[in-house]
Formats: sequence, structure tokens, C-alpha cells
Amino acid sequence: MLLASKYSLPDCPEHTLQRPRLLSLLTQSQSDQLLLVTAPAGYGKTTLVASWAVEQDNPVAWFSLDSGDNEPGQFCRYLVESVHRATGNGVPETRKILAPQQVPDPALVISQMLAELRHLPSELRIVLDDYHQIDNSEIHDATRFLLRHAPAGIGVVITSRSQPPLGLGALRLQGRLLELGADDLALSLEETAGLLAQRLPFNLGSDRVAQLHQLSEGWPPAVQMFALSVRNQEEVDRYLGELEQGHGHILDYLAEEVLERLDPPLRQLLARTSILTRVNGLLAERLSGQSGGQQQLEQAASRGLFLQALDSSRQWFRFHPVFARFLQRQLTEGDEVTRLHQIASDSWQELGQPLEALRHALAAEDRTRVHRLIAEQGEQFLREGQFRVLNDSLNWLGEDELKRHAPFALLAARLARDSFDYERCNKLLAAAESALQRQDPKQWQAFEGAFAAMRAQVSVARGQILKAKEYAQEALELLPPEQDSERIAAQLVIGETSFCLGELDQAMHHMEAVEKATLARQDIPNAAWALCQQTEIAFAKGLLKKAAALQARAQRLVEEHHLVGLPISEFIHRLKGQLQWEACDLDGAAESARRGMQINRKVGERWLLPEYTLLLKVALARGDKDESLEWLERVEHLLAGEQYHRDWVANADAARMRVWQALENTDAIASWQEQAEPVADRPSNHFEQCYGRNHVRALISLHRWSDANRLLGRLQQVAEECGLVTDQLRNRVLAAHLAWLRERRDQALEHIRGALTIMLESDLTASVLQIGKPLIVILKAALEEEGEAALSEAQAEKAEQLIKLAQQQPELGGGIRIELDETIVREILASDALPDFLRHSPLTPREWQVLNAIHSGLSNERIARHFKVAPSTIKTHIRSLYQKLDVKDRQQAIALAEQLLRSVQDKP
Repeated sequence: MLLASKYSLPDCPEHTLQRPRLLSLLTQSQSDQLLLVTAPAGYGKTTLVASWAVEQDNPVAWFSLDSGDNEPGQFCRYLVESVHRATGNGVPETRKILAPQQVPDPALVISQMLAELRHLPSELRIVLDDYHQIDNSEIHDATRFLLRHAPAGIGVVITSRSQPPLGLGALRLQGRLLELGADDLALSLEETAGLLAQRLPFNLGSDRVAQLHQLSEGWPPAVQMFALSVRNQEEVDRYLGELEQGHGHILDYLAEEVLERLDPPLRQLLARTSILTRVNGLLAERLSGQSGGQQQLEQAASRGLFLQALDSSRQWFRFHPVFARFLQRQLTEGDEVTRLHQIASDSWQELGQPLEALRHALAAEDRTRVHRLIAEQGEQFLREGQFRVLNDSLNWLGEDELKRHAPFALLAARLARDSFDYERCNKLLAAAESALQRQDPKQWQAFEGAFAAMRAQVSVARGQILKAKEYAQEALELLPPEQDSERIAAQLVIGETSFCLGELDQAMHHMEAVEKATLARQDIPNAAWALCQQTEIAFAKGLLKKAAALQARAQRLVEEHHLVGLPISEFIHRLKGQLQWEACDLDGAAESARRGMQINRKVGERWLLPEYTLLLKVALARGDKDESLEWLERVEHLLAGEQYHRDWVANADAARMRVWQALENTDAIASWQEQAEPVADRPSNHFEQCYGRNHVRALISLHRWSDANRLLGRLQQVAEECGLVTDQLRNRVLAAHLAWLRERRDQALEHIRGALTIMLESDLTASVLQIGKPLIVILKAALEEEGEAALSEAQAEKAEQLIKLAQQQPELGGGIRIELDETIVREILASDALPDFLRHSPLTPREWQVLNAIHSGLSNERIARHFKVAPSTIKTHIRSLYQKLDVKDRQQAIALAEQLLRSVQDKP
């Protein structure tokens, strides 16, 4: 008897994720093509093809194969039965020659079946599901015969974990083969997000979705297990940690579906090589002790064992990370694991891959190998941004080892500095200096200049500018010419100190000299760093086109030298994102932030603060409240647990301040203002200026307008002295807003004219929009000015452009952020949106002011105090106002005011 389940189309599981990008490929395929879907277990091959088959208008014959179908008679009986039933009893003669007691000739059976199908009125697809179950050469021959002789309109679909041995080269050349592999079937980031949104009872943030996608590499069972296992936000990190170590249920799945099917020698080879990030034939033979390593790897890859070729010649392979962690669990003997790591370390060293050698030496806890590799390659590891493995290795060697070896102490100090742990950095340097002067004076003398260069770098990072300059100059005096990397580090510090002191031209000169010197010695990371510093200087001077050109040069440099994974590349993407944000290219800025995150995520989340900040600014500009709050939470989480450079903190605080202002969270603003450090006496660089403006915004929100005005005046004076053009623009826009709030119209318009003048000489845009909708009111008032105060034609054109941009910018809280001043009132009165009753009963100027105060949420008593009149007078105005507006109460008055203001605020 035949089992109906083997020749019936399987049901798709409930809540199957729709995959239109793959279904469209299958739907567009030609009927004479072979559709070959190959991938390891769990990639959804059967579900995909079944989802496609159920939507077909033409018949689909389904044959689910298992190991019992390796007998030719059984294979033919199920194949014919599936075709017969799918076509409405379309091959009766073929069924007759398949009597149970006979041993049929597969070629004869298929010939007869195809002959009957030639008269079929519609197309037919024959699905052979789980073809990897077949290892009988007779059946492979029969399948090849079917593919070769199928008439027009008869197509075949094969799903398999491995490449079937069917000689498909001819079909491929003829364009009659459509292949989908593991890369195609892996869930995309969007599909992962869609599946989780469908299954989870809570909203998972985009960053956590990306982290899960990275760990699983789109393998559906890992994502599905996440959706089944995680019930709330608190369990997310726990599951992701389990997935990184090897989740129990996933390990069970792989043991049942994969491991039990392997021969012991191949199982051993895979387990022993799973400790490698990538493997070739030589490494496979060294670690497994077996011969024929290349052939075994190719066999494993062809069998769909989560092993992916990394090159077209199929010399190098990598394990899927989930499968690698599973295989590593099979190595149970500690001595064996240590020996394998030592073999791997020596083998990688022979292959010229010292970083891989160090990873395995550390895993083996082999002190001799670790010491030798750091001594020989430590500087190179640092230039390549291999912070984690280098830091782990130095920590494992211990403090005493660092004291005795000046190069090791300097490496550890640089790592501490780059982690913003300046106290540890200075402690390491002091301990090593003390030990070396007592125990090895010659070594100390050789490295004294390098220590001074390091202390210069730490001092500039801590904002100790003059101290940093002194250390850098001392280093240049002590360092011999051959210690060129340390000399370059000292020169970079001198350039940075000039920048921080507001000496922009001198800073640019230093950085150009460093760029030239580093390129001459092919020190590409430092050359790119010098270009990034030049980019920031140009941006500070308001030269955005020059800044963009310098950033592009830095990006080309790292791409040409294949250094796109280094930390300097993250800095380059971050600068590009800032330039894109300034140009209001929000999609581009978000993409640059995410590319920077991809680079820095591998060294820890704490390094993602600049990207989180930029994504928060993008969400703010889009008016997306939920996303803004999500990024705000992540920014605040990092700020609470880590120490950062003033630049990063100032930018993050600026974005936080805008959220608090938009949501009128004065408690958060007051708390920040109370705890924040004072502004520098002379804020002579962009981050001190930014930090100062954060104080100004806080003071404005807290109605300490006189204090805000004094501080803003100091910021602008220093910005003008130092040529910080971008900061001058931002200060002027903020000063215009503050003056407007203080009802000092002439001052506000003077500041906005100054800002427009700067804009005409630069491409700065987003910086002007940061005060939100009040910009509309101020610019409209400026456009009405006449005589000497009138805007020039170019200024007026720029003002009109900014008004349109501000009108298109959504408010985070969804409310109205502009006031009913006389300019806006005139525009409302001239608008077609003005209700007829207001045309017939116009409001007096004082009534418009009272309406504005009511809309702002002020009580009658506060309105009276503001206008310095008796409360009874205000009540009289309000009664008259309600009568003219034809409203009954305060809420209706507020609603009408919002309607009138929105016609101005949101005009396209």
C-alpha cells in the first residue's frame, strides 16, 4: 500500500512567514526549467515550495522522499502515483505496468509516463522533495532521464540538503536551471523583523533584531526558537547570550537532524575543525589527523552540512556560526581541545595569519606562544583594530609582565586610552616607568619618548590641552627619527591641540603634514585619521563641500587598501553621516550610522554611542516619537554606564535635550542642568561650543533667559575669535530664538540675518532647523522687514527655502510649536482657511494675544500677571474672545487656535 502523505501536497504550517521575494522567483520560472532548492536543514525548503505550489493554477505532483525510496520499484510507484493523482488520473497506462510483484525498468516507466503526459492540456510541475535521501545510482539515472526527456510544459522541482549528482551542467548552460541556495533562503533582516513582529507579544527594537539576525545569519530555526522562547523584554539578552553559546533546543535539533547521519571520520573532522573561523584542506588534515582534507570538506559542503565555500575555487570554507558552536560541544576532553588550539596556532602562523595564531594560543592558554606573538605583531594588531583579542591577551599575561616589557605596557595603555579609561592608562604608564627605571634603565631610556607621546594622547583626550602640547613637544625631542610611528602620534596631538585651542589654520597645516608623512611610509590608518581630522576642521569652518571631499578621500583610501573593517572606517562613516544629516539626507545619515555600527559592534556596544546619537537625531527630524524614545533609552543607558570623551557626550546631550524640549520634560532638563559641569571659560572648539549650547537650551527651557543670553554671548564671541563658522551659525539661530522669546524683535531679526549670511557662504542647513517651528515665525517676520533692515534677494530666497523645510518637519509631540504673533496673525487673516465668523468679527490685537496665551496653557491668573492687568480685565477679554470665536469654553478655543496655526505651520 502507498502512503497518501508521500504523494500529497503538505499543509503549510499556521502563521507561515510569507516570502514574496522568493515566491516571485519561483512564479516567474519557466515550465521547462529545473527548479533546484538546496540548503542545510531548517532553511524552509519544503515550506517555500509548498507555499508556491498551493497557489499554482496548473497541477503540481508532489513526492516526499525518504530513505526507503532508494528501491527503484518503490520510487517509480510513488512518482507515478503522485503524477496520476495530480493530473486527474492522467497516466492510467503507466500505472498498469507497475504491478507490485514486478521489478520495473525505471527508464521504461518514465518513458511511458511522459508519453501519456504529452497530451496533458495544462502545464505540470513534479516536485521531488528531500532528494538528499536518495543515494541509489539507478534512481539518479532515472531522474536524469526524466530531466532530459520531459516534454515542453513538464517541469521538475527538486529540494535537497545537498547538491544532487545529476550532471546539471548542460541545463545550467542552456538557461534551464534556476537555483536557490542557503544564501537565498536565509531570512533577510526585513523578514526576520517581520517574523518577530508576527510572533512576539512585544515590540523588539531594530537594534536587537539586527543582533539576532547577525548571530543566526538568517537561519530560520534560530529565529523561530527566539520567538517561541522569549516572552518579554527582560528575556531578550538572556536568549541572545544562549544563542551565542549554543542554545539547548537548537543543539538537540542539530544532533537529530545532522550529526546522527554522519560517518564517524567525517564527524570527527568537522568537530575538530569547528574551532577555526575558516578552514582549508591543510588545516583540516592538521587538526583531524586524516588525509584527504580538501575532498572531505568539499563532500561536507555538497551534503549541506552548514559549510560554505568562501572562494570560487572552493579552497576555503566556513561553518555557519550556530553549527560551529554545536560541533564544538562535541569536543569533551580538555587536553584534546588544548592540543587542537596549539596545532591551529602553529598552522596559522605558517600560513602568515598571526591574528588567528594569537586567538588559538590564547584559547590554549599557552603563555610562550602568546608572549611571542604579541612581541612580534602587537603593533600591527593595534593598527588593524584587533582590540578585543589584544586586550584579552595582555590581561591574561598579567600586570607584572606589562611592567617588565615597555612595548606591552604601551600597548595596554593605548587600549585603555581608546576605551576612555584614562585612569588605568596613566596607572599602567606610571607602574611601568617606576619598574623600568629601577630594574632596566636602558629599556626605559629607549622608550621614554614613546611614553611621553602616549601621555600626550591621553591628555588631549581628557581635555588637558596645554599639558598635551607639552608632552607632545617633549616626545618629539626625545624620540629618534627611526621611531616614526611615535613621532607621528606626537605630531597628531600637536594638530589636535591646535584644533582644540581654536587655531584652525594651524591645525589644518599640521594635519596635512601628518597625512603626507603617513602616506610616505604607507601608514594608511594614520593617514586616514589625519584626513578625518581635516574633515572636522573644514566642517567647523563651515566649508561643507571641502569637508565632504576630504571625507570621500579618506573613504577611498581605506577601501583601496582593504581596511574597511578597521575602527578608522567607523569614524569615516560617522563623519559622512554627520554631513548627510546636515544636508537633511536622513536616509543617507541613517545608513551611514548603521554601517558604522556594523564595524564597532564587534568591539562592544559601548562604542556605538555616536551612532545611537545620530539615529536619535534622524528619528527626531522625522518626528518619529516611538523611535526617538527607543534611541534615547539606548543613549541614556550607555551614558549611565560608561565614560566618554566630551565630544561624544556633548552631541548625545544635544539630542537628549531636543527630545526633552519637544516633550516638555522640564524635570529631565532641570536635573541635567543641576548635575552638568560648568561651561569652559573659553569654549574654543566645536564640542565645548556644543556643550555650552546645551546649557543655553536648558536655561531657556527653565525660563532663565538672562543667564542663557549671557552664556550665548560668550559662546558667540569665542566662536568668532576662533573662526568656528558652523558654531557661529548655530549660536546665531539660538540667539534669534531667545531674543524672540524675550520679545526683543529687532535683536532676533539681526541674529537671523547674520545666520542667513553665513548660510549663503556654506551649505549648512539642518543646524538652522534645530529650533523647530519658531524658525517659521522669525523668518516670516524677517521677510516683512523693509529699508535697511530688509533681507537681500539671496537672503530672502534662502529664508523661503528654510520656511518650507521647517513646515515639512514634523513635531515630535504632535503639537503646535509656534505662536500667534502679529506676523502670523496677518498671514492667518489673509488665508483662505480663515473662518467666516472671524472675518465678520475680527479680533483686536490684545484678543489675539490672549488667545495665544490660552493656547499656550496659561491660567487666567498667569495671563493677567503677564499683561500686568487685573484678572477681571482678562476675563472680560476672554468673554469677548469666545463670543467672536463662536466657542463655548477654553478647550474649543485651544482647538480653533491649533487649527489656525497648523494652516501656517504645516503648509507644504
